[in-house]
Amino acid sequence: MTNVITTATRRGHLNVRQRLLQATIGLAVLAVGLASTALPSSAAAGSFTGNLTVSATMVSVGTPFTATQTATNLTTSQIYPIIVGIRRLGLTVRASVPPRTGICRIAGSATCNFLLLAPSETQSYTLTLVATAPGTYQIQGWSSSTTVPGGSLTTLTITVV
Repeated sequence: MTNVITTATRRGHLNVRQRLLQATIGLAVLAVGLASTALPSSAAAGSFTGNLTVSATMVSVGTPFTATQTATNLTTSQIYPIIVGIRRLGLTVRASVPPRTGICRIAGSATCNFLLLAPSETQSYTLTLVATAPGTYQIQGWSSSTTVPGGSLTTLTITVV
């Protein structure tokens, strides 16, 4: 049996191809639209800073102290995403108080990602730390963003006796 390809058959195939092309273009436009609205428009113009503070710079072995990293929005617009972190090698984390927003984890460094700062808002990430051996330890704190200009990097020295 011989297959006869008619103009109607060719148009049917062309119609399917056109529909697939239209669907692909539509999905691409949707993806670009979603990507461009994933961040608030104010994020590109935002500006923020941060600060690391400790409750003591000299402590005894086994005595808890706190380290707090902040991120402060210096604008009147909401900004996102902000990252705060505390690097505390050699010190044990006894407790943590996360910021109001974001997702936090404690590993070699304690970090909170995806903070959303309201206009003029400051959010803090606090760790209660303890040293199990005497020595000099450095704690490093930062606030940063891949899309928002600003941030901070601070290193403090803790002496454990």
